[in-house]
Amino acid sequence: MCGIAGVFGFGRSAGPDDAAVVARLNALQSRRGPDGEGLWTDEGGRVVLGHRRLAIVDIGAAGAQPMADASGRWLISFNGEIYNYRELRRDLEAQGCRFLTHSDTEVLINVVAHWGEAGLRRLRGMFAFALYDRHERELWLARDPYGIKPLYVASRDGVLWFASQARALAEAAPVDTGRSAAGLVGFYLWGHVPEPFAWWRGIGMLPAGHLQRIAVDKPLPASRCYSRVQDAFAAAPPAPIGSADLRAALLDSVRHHLMADVPVGIFLSAGIDSNAIAALATLAGAPPMSLTVTFDDYAGTDADEAPLAEAAAKRLGGPHRTVRIGREQFDAMRDDFLRGMDQPTIDGLNTYFVSHAAAGQGLKVALSGLGGDELFGGYPSFRQIPALLKFGRWASRHPRWVSALTSGLKGLARAGGPPKLTGLVSHSVDPGRAYMLRRALYLANELDALLDESWLRAGLEELQSERSLADTIAPPDAARLSFTEHAQIAMLESCWYMRNQLLRDADWAGMAHGVEVRLPFVDMPLLQRLAPAIASNAPPSKIDMAASVGGIPEEVIGRTKTGFTTPVRQWIARRDLHGRAGVRRGLRGWAAELHRLFRRLPEPLAGRRAAA
Repeated sequence: MCGIAGVFGFGRSAGPDDAAVVARLNALQSRRGPDGEGLWTDEGGRVVLGHRRLAIVDIGAAGAQPMADASGRWLISFNGEIYNYRELRRDLEAQGCRFLTHSDTEVLINVVAHWGEAGLRRLRGMFAFALYDRHERELWLARDPYGIKPLYVASRDGVLWFASQARALAEAAPVDTGRSAAGLVGFYLWGHVPEPFAWWRGIGMLPAGHLQRIAVDKPLPASRCYSRVQDAFAAAPPAPIGSADLRAALLDSVRHHLMADVPVGIFLSAGIDSNAIAALATLAGAPPMSLTVTFDDYAGTDADEAPLAEAAAKRLGGPHRTVRIGREQFDAMRDDFLRGMDQPTIDGLNTYFVSHAAAGQGLKVALSGLGGDELFGGYPSFRQIPALLKFGRWASRHPRWVSALTSGLKGLARAGGPPKLTGLVSHSVDPGRAYMLRRALYLANELDALLDESWLRAGLEELQSERSLADTIAPPDAARLSFTEHAQIAMLESCWYMRNQLLRDADWAGMAHGVEVRLPFVDMPLLQRLAPAIASNAPPSKIDMAASVGGIPEEVIGRTKTGFTTPVRQWIARRDLHGRAGVRRGLRGWAAELHRLFRRLPEPLAGRRAAA
């Protein structure tokens, strides 16, 4: 896990100023890689690759980046981990490839050099990389299919810049840092900026599972999708999975995610998902060190994670650390939390705190149970969206009732009821819109009270949210198959909320402390094994998963789901980012405060760049 950066003069040679930009990007991303820094420039000045290193595999000098292969043809700057690199290396060595290191980075280079684009589908891991082919004078940019690792890009006048953080690009690269209409509207719709957009107009995100190959003296091409999460659901006919096969698939993923040359810990809560990962990790080796973060505000309530997590850790036998956070600690760390935030997001505080605790214990790597809800139907959306669709079918058969019902719902909303009540009828007609009703921070028809009409219109036009949601669950061949509602919700949760909110927040909040967050449930080979069951009429549940793993305390299995939360709603209801009292309550108030903060970013550099 690291920070990558670079510049490629595909239309003209890069110059000293461009190299200085990459050096600045390295500096801005230093917290992502506190163990080392690298910079490589090609002979003609076309390419500069930067890297900040968090040393986890082949941790000596041989594993430093940017890295070249044995031939010297390929140079890479890589962020992530390739969990099956040992198997891939054996296959490559059998075909004559020669290696100079013991790193997964060098294996990744040879996978592409030997198998080309097809090699990307052999990779098991999380990754974003920039790989330069010195013979063809071509730069490859790629991200993993789930989109665990970020990669932001910006281009102008025949030059392309890239980095692991959008905020670093906005502060260092000579790009348009005006606000993006899609970024602004997307943030208010979802509580985060959805890919491929960014908060700043001149910056975009390479989409998950995409590859972009950029050659010297050729137009900048569009990226191409090489793998999608949805492909796993279409690859095999629906079929239930037995308990033994489910356990074997989960254990296989956890074993791969334990690959490291440094100790691996685990973020342990009172929930089934992290307890399952902890139990499987113990089966795969020694019990890992576990960490639990809980909050003073939750002491003595069902939301307190500590008692059950501590009991589970004691049963497993590994070392455990509980860290308690109060309002005072939040106030003390708030500025650092906001400095680490890459783009505005209403989440991320929980991962920030637990990663801070992990770093305090000397850990560089921690496993997380993130992704279990998407695989095993753990979110309320798996119940609520089918109920909304059932209601929508009823409404379509009783049109005379709809007008009166809509009027009544508007009245309830005006009287202080949930504001999204006004969208109940209009958003119950298909899974995509029902998902928006469930997950949106604001509905589009609420935003005209918050945003200028021109910004709102432009942002909605760029986002095309309803079309994108529909495309997410559209099968590759509609005549051949259709997906169950359960499978559609799993795809929507994986490709929207998890990808744009949870994964991105896990990345920047972990990296703010130099901690790599690994996600055994977010694994393409695991999804490929489970997708037929998820799409079947008997999808595996959390209880099925817990039973297959074994060793999970009954108190954890029977506990009412609360999620891994923080009392941020209560804290921000009392003060704003500057300590002033009386701000708007809840996550909508938090979103408004974050908008005010990011409205001022980047700092005065932006004006100088705009004038340049």
